[in-house]
Amino acid sequence: MPLEQFIALDVDFRVCSDKLGFELTKKESDVRHGFSLRYILLSACLGTVFFLNGCSSPAPRTTKPVAKVEPLPAEPVDTNATPASLIADAQTAWEEHRDALQRNNFLLQAVQLLLENDDIARAQQILLQLQQEGVDDRLQTRMNVLSALAWADAEDADTESLLALLDKPVDDDALRYKQLDLLTALYLRKGDLLSAANSYEQAMPPSEDSVRQVWEWVNEARYQLPENAQSKYPALRPYLALLALVQDNGLSPQSLADATQQFKQVYRGHRLVTHWPEEVTKASELRPATIPQILVMLPLSGRLENTGMAIKEGILSAYYQALQNATDTRDVPQLEFVDTVGKTPEKLAASVGQHRWVIGPLLKETIEEVVPLIPHTVNVLALNRADLNAEPLPTGMLDPETLPVQEARVQTEPGFFSLAPEDEAYQLADHIFNSGYRAPIVVAAQSSIYQRMNEAFAQRWQTLNTRHASRDKVNLTTIDFSDSTTLREGITQALDVAQSKDRINQIRYMVNEELYNVPRSRGDIDAIVVFASPEQTELLNPMVEASLSPFDGKVVPVYATSRSMEYDSSKNQWRDLQNVRFLDMPWMMPDNQWQALQSQSEALWPHRSTQLNRLFAFGVDAYNLLPSLHTMGLLPQVEVAGLTGTLSRNDDHQIERRLPQAKIDNERVIPLSNEK
Repeated sequence: MPLEQFIALDVDFRVCSDKLGFELTKKESDVRHGFSLRYILLSACLGTVFFLNGCSSPAPRTTKPVAKVEPLPAEPVDTNATPASLIADAQTAWEEHRDALQRNNFLLQAVQLLLENDDIARAQQILLQLQQEGVDDRLQTRMNVLSALAWADAEDADTESLLALLDKPVDDDALRYKQLDLLTALYLRKGDLLSAANSYEQAMPPSEDSVRQVWEWVNEARYQLPENAQSKYPALRPYLALLALVQDNGLSPQSLADATQQFKQVYRGHRLVTHWPEEVTKASELRPATIPQILVMLPLSGRLENTGMAIKEGILSAYYQALQNATDTRDVPQLEFVDTVGKTPEKLAASVGQHRWVIGPLLKETIEEVVPLIPHTVNVLALNRADLNAEPLPTGMLDPETLPVQEARVQTEPGFFSLAPEDEAYQLADHIFNSGYRAPIVVAAQSSIYQRMNEAFAQRWQTLNTRHASRDKVNLTTIDFSDSTTLREGITQALDVAQSKDRINQIRYMVNEELYNVPRSRGDIDAIVVFASPEQTELLNPMVEASLSPFDGKVVPVYATSRSMEYDSSKNQWRDLQNVRFLDMPWMMPDNQWQALQSQSEALWPHRSTQLNRLFAFGVDAYNLLPSLHTMGLLPQVEVAGLTGTLSRNDDHQIERRLPQAKIDNERVIPLSNEK
């Protein structure tokens, strides 16, 4: 039977199917027009056909459990074969031998050629016919993979269903590579970088670009590594081992060099060793940073005097701790402080002099004016984030000939270290999404800092949903408020409590009887996120608890940031914040690892506010980060455990902070792990 007659859209399918041994159960009109379906997915494990076009179809086939069988080995397709010749072979196998297995094998080979020729519609028609008839278990994996390939680009294709079709490797090298390519694309659509990297590593031939891509994905997913990562992603074992090696040894060039040498012996011949990450080599060749002097630029007078002084006190505290721990005090750098208030950018830049290490400035506008005037050979850790001109920076203020040979050649980019509120919003969005919540309410005060956090959260939430396999619309309800009245009204409206009360009143009016009922809140809400001051959060939490229905039987967690926490407030604050989960610096957590420093700090500054206490920790970390800046710039995997968080440096030269989570329980702060 000619191919055109078998797969043309207006074919008489009853005749063709009879000759191939297929028994049609659809009406002729359904058969004639049913193959214009926008999408179909076959699920072998469920024995189900998913129709998303709503046309008539036979009931799903049910099959009895069968013993496990090995897939039929894929026979090489004749290089001269065409889809038409393979369909003719299938017809012969059936008419002469009644061999359904061989017939279907030929048809699947035809499907594979049609897909290679981008004849998707005709490939889909044959697959639909095979699904209706059913195939031998030995061909099921091949048919599943070909079905996934045929419907991968369908408008309504569901990622999870496609992945279910691809869960078993097909026994055909050419088809296996297509399977791995599709798996990579689907996992990327889902945002599962480790699974994508695991498939990509198997699909791609060894090359510098493919190794770089896998290495980047593994590093990007390093915060979501499961405990069984080595066994779950076998193709990534060398990459995961290198990641752990860099994280453990990255801050010590000599340790890193020794560890990488051993790694290359263990994995010699592997593509990762052949195409070794250049940044790891560079980091292992770094010399320990020599820091004879540090210039610190801070506002030490005027309206920001308290802010600048708290940071200065933190820097001095770290300095004296370094003196105490040093075997030779000459190795501890000298400090010089410059008040930035009332000085022109030119004067501040001139104060750098022969200093090669600078901490500050603090204000964004000062950074943007001063840092471009400082030469690249000076290591700058600015204490805020700023947009700097991309033009080359001048180098005339320092004579490179006066610097040691290695450092004269190093052109450093400024680092940016800040307590940016957006970072906490990003981390909350990641945590809430990865915990499985999909319909949070965001409650944000109408002030600039909380609106910035609100916008950052919404932006990250949109990105996370776009990556995810679900095609549901992004579900994010936002409440902006300015006072307690608008706060209460916003929560009541967002939770649909007002509508519930109205319905109760309507029923009461209709029956003219007293109803003993309690208003119910929306059942889809699964988390509440708060961006507000400590005082506002104290008011908000009881309102939320009062508005949630007691009949739902589920706990809706309330999440906040450090901006909602005030540790020098009254005990009533903790009572009103019962069950609130929040992010904050390790320094602010009870029983942290810096108890001696905390005792000294409290003795010297017993009445320091929560905000100034955080700025003190900021100063400590700024000083302690300097020796690691070069390594952190090369290796974003390297982390420093700081008072303000777990610190790393991203590609934009920003120091990122990851904060621990805690919960208020019975008026106490209880540190939590990273689970829900």
